[in-house]
Amino acid sequence: MRNIVKSAWVVLLIAALAFASCQKKKEDKISDTWRLIRVSVDSTVTWYELWQFDDGYLTILKRDEGTGNLDTLGTGTYSVDAGLSKTMIDMGGMTDVIDYYNGLWEVLKLNKDIMVILHEEDGWYYREFVKE
Repeated sequence: MRNIVKSAWVVLLIAALAFASCQKKKEDKISDTWRLIRVSVDSTVTWYELWQFDDGYLTILKRDEGTGNLDTLGTGTYSVDAGLSKTMIDMGGMTDVIDYYNGLWEVLKLNKDIMVILHEEDGWYYREFVKE
């Protein structure tokens, strides 16, 4: 009986470590600069944006069409929750211009080059990115 209890604890410990490792890997993949790309699902995306995820802080930059310079569109915070079945990004503190970005975003796809996220609040916001 003792061996079964010990074995159960060992299995739980290994599972917890694996889960923590998975969480860290997802956070590391997201923590970078991503360029928003135009997709047919949301044809309103006609501008150039960079989303910079860095250690819990998010900065969104937009190219000024007149000068070509990158201006800060908004800033906020984010956290990543990597579960067994899906990964969520919780964004908060976004400024008035992009306050509709606040809330939970589901990560639909994430690899070393591509990130696709979806947010549903007062409509659907679907965003595809390539890593810069």
